[in-house]
Amino acid sequence: MTASAHTLSMTANRIRSRELDGCGNAPMLLESNSFLRNMLLGLLRDAGANQVTVASRGDTALTQIAERTPSVIIADWHADTSAEEDRLKLVRTIRESEGAPFRDTPIVLISQPRSRREIENARDVGVSEFLITPIAPVTLQNRLRSLDDQPRDFISASRFNGPDRRRRARRAEGPAHKRMADVADGLTTPMSAARAAAVALAHETQLTGDSLAIRVGRSLQRFITAVTEYSAAEAEVVEMHRAALAQLLRMAEEGHSLREPVVTGLEQVVAKRMGRR
Repeated sequence: MTASAHTLSMTANRIRSRELDGCGNAPMLLESNSFLRNMLLGLLRDAGANQVTVASRGDTALTQIAERTPSVIIADWHADTSAEEDRLKLVRTIRESEGAPFRDTPIVLISQPRSRREIENARDVGVSEFLITPIAPVTLQNRLRSLDDQPRDFISASRFNGPDRRRRARRAEGPAHKRMADVADGLTTPMSAARAAAVALAHETQLTGDSLAIRVGRSLQRFITAVTEYSAAEAEVVEMHRAALAQLLRMAEEGHSLREPVVTGLEQVVAKRMGRR
C-alpha cells in the first residue's frame, strides 16, 4: 500500500459527518490506479459527494465530461504515464474547448512531489489546484471548499486559458499585475511596462531551451526596444508574439516537426512593421 493510500485509509472515517457542496457536489474522478481510485471514490462519497463520475483513462474522462459537466475534475498526475495519458495535454484540451460548458470547470491534480518548474507548467496550461501525496482526506475536502470560497476568474488569452494565475491579496481591488498597478499609480509608463514584460518573456523563452521559442522572445525584445511609443499598433505586435509561442507549444505537443515557418512568418511581419517607422 502506498503512503497516500495508507493516509486515506486511516483517516477517511474522520470526516464522514462533513458533507461537500459546491465544487465537491458532483465531481469527476480520473485515476488510472485502481486501488487509489477506489480509495478516493470512497473518500468523496463518505464526504457527501453522491454523484461521482469515475474514469480510468483520459479519453474516457473527456467523453464523460462532454456528456455531463462535473462540478470539479480531480485527476492523477503520474510521472510514468504514456503520451496518450498526458494529464497536462488533457487539461489544455479542456481549457481550449471554446464554447464548451466544461471549459472553466475547476481542475485539481493529485501528484507526488514535483519540481517548481513542473508545477508552473501545469499552472500555465490551466490547472486550478494541486494536491501533493500523501494527502489527508480533510486536505482534499478543504481544497474543494476553497474553490467555492475563493473563486478565480476564467482568463482566455492567446497564450493562456484557465483560472487567473495572477497573485493578489485576497479580495483586493485594483490591478492584479504589479506592472499594471504601477502604470495606474503613475510610477511608470505603458512603454516602460511593455519593455519590462518583453524582457520577462524573453527570459522565459530562454528557460524552455526551445530554439524557436527563443527566437520569438528575441524578436519581441528587438521590436519593443526599437519603438518609442506603445499604442494599439504596438500592442498588436506583442500579441502576435504571444500567439506564436502558444502555437509553437501546441504543435510540439501534437508532434508537428515543421514549426519553423511559424517563427519565420512572424519575423517577416515584424520586419515589415519596423520598416515602416
